[in-house]
Amino acid sequence: MFNRPVRKIKPKTKGYRGKEPFLKTGEMIPWESFLERDYIRLADYDLDVQLIFAQNIIITYMYDGKMREHYPDFKIITYDNQVFVVEVKPNRFVFEKGNPIKYLAGRAYCEERGWTYITITEDDIRPGYLQPNLSLLRGLGMEEVPSHVLDFVVAQLEKVNVSTIAELQVLCADLTEEQYYSAIYQLIYFQEVHCDLISTPITDFSQIEYRE
Repeated sequence: MFNRPVRKIKPKTKGYRGKEPFLKTGEMIPWESFLERDYIRLADYDLDVQLIFAQNIIITYMYDGKMREHYPDFKIITYDNQVFVVEVKPNRFVFEKGNPIKYLAGRAYCEERGWTYITITEDDIRPGYLQPNLSLLRGLGMEEVPSHVLDFVVAQLEKVNVSTIAELQVLCADLTEEQYYSAIYQLIYFQEVHCDLISTPITDFSQIEYRE
């Protein structure tokens, strides 16, 4: 299948492996490091990203007199049909011996196809409090919430435009606590309601804003 990894991802004897749900499609995406897991969460949160595939490309290249194989970590397809091939690397390994040649091979492979090859690090994936906040939102904001509850919360926020989560809850007193928090977290996660996810952890005192 198109999205099947071309390299079999075997259980690790050291380190970590797992699968992370990509909520837009409901698929479980394999990862081989916590940084890769966090990238999947970031891609899922990105409104431009439609699909993500793990290690479904082989790039062959010559290095040090030998043919090598490069399996980029992810392939991303956006809603406007742009394709990005993504290699996730911790900062300390970006310029490790052999990696710059691998990146050159990746860029050449992608340029031939009209795609874009990028290398990203924890600086891009874990700015500030973004990942802890995404983890909270994915955990508590993914429950099934009736559309009329979401609409009610948005309508109350539209009245004041800017509020804290706690202040808005007072305006949503007709909802149970569970209904309210599931709704507001879901609205923040899908970016229908704006909240700064980088500067501070989400709390009841976080400022939220309705933006059309």
